[in-house]
Amino acid sequence: MLVTLPIPILIGLLAQAEPAPAEPTAQPAEAATSGNAAEAAPAEAPAPTPALPAASKPEPGPGTAGGEALPVLLGFRAGADFQLSGDVTPRVGYSFSPFGQYDYARIAEGLQLGVRAEFVFDRFQQLLQSGQDRALSFFDFVLLATGTVELGLVRPWAGVGAGLGLAHFSSDQASDQPGNSSTTRPLIVGAFGLDVAVRRGMLVGLHGEYRGMLDKPDFLLDSGKSLKPFSDRLSAQVAVLYHF
Repeated sequence: MLVTLPIPILIGLLAQAEPAPAEPTAQPAEAATSGNAAEAAPAEAPAPTPALPAASKPEPGPGTAGGEALPVLLGFRAGADFQLSGDVTPRVGYSFSPFGQYDYARIAEGLQLGVRAEFVFDRFQQLLQSGQDRALSFFDFVLLATGTVELGLVRPWAGVGAGLGLAHFSSDQASDQPGNSSTTRPLIVGAFGLDVAVRRGMLVGLHGEYRGMLDKPDFLLDSGKSLKPFSDRLSAQVAVLYHF
């Protein structure tokens, strides 16, 4: 009896000495809740990048479309014509010429090659004091190879070529009888000019052109003499041109 009594007492004392189990705290649950909420919340979208202003296109310049020179050109010119040879007066007349040009190649910056077709009419006429009339007329058909340099609005150019000239001489003067002569002869042609762009597609210019008849036939008069009525000519003209 004395031996067994201390055992229950010891068990009771040990039971009282054990610490009570700690109560679970709410902090982990709150942390889990906040974590779930963070996962559930959608991420904020990045701010849109401001759009860049659209690049402005350069305005097309004169004689251009979208900044590029157009290959087709039409023009008309008129001015004075001068006889450089021949036996017939007057030496000064008038001239006009419609023409068309096609630029087929650009071989360097601002340098264009083209081909030009011209119809040229020249007229020399003199009214004599006696009331008699003397006149020379030329109808020339010409093809030229041209080169044009574009220097901003200014465009110098030059050309060489050949053609066919139809010439007619008529006179009422007694010393010129029989008074009529016609011929058709080949021509060599040299031309040059300076054109300036004044608005989109339109240019104005000053042109010069030399036309030489390769064979100048003699005109036999009733008096037995002969003269050379047909001559080489030089034209100085004002031109209006349009690219399209």
